Amino acid sequence: MKKTSPWFILLFPIAVPAVVVLDFFGHRIIAFVLSAALAVSFATYVWSVVGKFRSLRAAMTSLAESLFDAGAWSIRHYPYHHTLSGTASGRRLHVSLLGHHERSLCQLFLECPVARDLFVEQGADLRELPVAIAPIVSAPGFRSLQALSRNVPPLKRLLGGLAGSGGPGLVLRRQVDDPFSLPALQRDIGALVLLSGSMGRTAGKEP
Repeated sequence: MKKTSPWFILLFPIAVPAVVVLDFFGHRIIAFVLSAALAVSFATYVWSVVGKFRSLRAAMTSLAESLFDAGAWSIRHYPYHHTLSGTASGRRLHVSLLGHHERSLCQLFLECPVARDLFVEQGADLRELPVAIAPIVSAPGFRSLQALSRNVPPLKRLLGGLAGSGGPGLVLRRQVDDPFSLPALQRDIGALVLLSGSMGRTAGKEP
């Protein structure tokens, strides 16, 4: 799945008026050639986007069949991210690709009780944090880890680029070459489940 650059879209504000002007002054052949070139470029872009979405959905479907319980998953496509949600061994998970190509940011959301909010970025000081965070931060491609103690409102979720569930839970973001690698995701899920044990709280008990 290669990244497609819609560079020609930037030409439309210039090319369309140019076609009108050329046609107005009688240069209809040039205007026709330019219009045809724009139409072909746009059709090529649309076709590449459709191909990418089909390839992406196939990869997510293959992952879902291996990772989640049978019949307990769904795939949703949004303008800026794609999310695979499902249940694995009784745990609700959301795997999201925040973009449209293989080097986009990958987000793993584990729904679980969390006692307090926490945000850890790459290079953060881990001395006062739970020891279970260290293996997560040291994993390849780590970008951030966030603990959400309560549900995030839809608007704030949209502005913060939070895909999948609104919480509470643990959100891990990584940037890797293969965001749908089953062994890597299983490792990350195991690390988050382990961390949830130290970040969680007993049901009905306030932190």
